[in-house]
Amino acid sequence: MKKSLVSLLIGASLAFSATAQDQAGGNSESAQGGLTTGAIATGVVAAGVLAAVVSNNRGSADIVDPVGPAVGCEGTDELNADGFCVGSTQTVTGTGTATTLTTVTFTYAPQ
Repeated sequence: MKKSLVSLLIGASLAFSATAQDQAGGNSESAQGGLTTGAIATGVVAAGVLAAVVSNNRGSADIVDPVGPAVGCEGTDELNADGFCVGSTQTVTGTGTATTLTTVTFTYAPQ
């Protein structure tokens, strides 16, 4: 990119210096029916901009996503809409003949 800009500046300065020399002689055209120095300067600037665009476009855009281990939940636990694993277990509570089966739900981050 820097080389393209430097060449653009050099080309434009040469074209504009040619314009200054032409106007000192009192004639703004180099020849009858020929190209004017303004058209040449415009062409040099356009070519420089085109070269800068092309050289910028030649870069590599290969983006490699790191592939890690698969994210998932343990066993039969499900992944909810918020991205957390939801599991449940059953616990027996009580003493003697008064026992109760209680379901406990828990959440955790996927691994």
